[in-house]
Amino acid sequence: MDDMIETQARIVEIDNDGNVWVESMTSGSCSSCASADGETESGGCGAGKIGQMFTLKAKKYRVVDNLGCKTGDDVVIGVKEGSILRGSAAVYMLPLLLIFIGAMAGTQLAPPAQSDLASMLGAAFGFIIGAAWLARFSRRASRDPRFQPVILRSVHNNFFMLKEIKS
Repeated sequence: MDDMIETQARIVEIDNDGNVWVESMTSGSCSSCASADGETESGGCGAGKIGQMFTLKAKKYRVVDNLGCKTGDDVVIGVKEGSILRGSAAVYMLPLLLIFIGAMAGTQLAPPAQSDLASMLGAAFGFIIGAAWLARFSRRASRDPRFQPVILRSVHNNFFMLKEIKS
């Protein structure tokens, strides 16, 4: 079984199709990131702090609810690590690869005097193909349970969570 990446969230809306909308209760950085406490010198990348600078309001995410939670419930949501890697490769690597292949093909197929223009046109064509493939992949992934975050467990409001104190 794949490891899960987890975060705590609060349910803000419930759909009729068994999904819920949640807002993250964390700062936007991963739970193991030292920058969550503002300690970027101790190994954190600081991406959560950068994300906070450009976010005007809390973002809502659609999550599969198999537990029957209610609006206002605090929950732990998770997504499989493997799906993050596959999704990242699809979003970043394949379109870049198609742009590169298009540019190289344009350079090879054009006469030497037109190679720069052909390279730019080939890269543009590769970008268009990559964008079309990515739109199709996104539609499929939005319905594929392997790529969907799910509610793992409910966090009871009368309990508190301890956070590791770094020395």
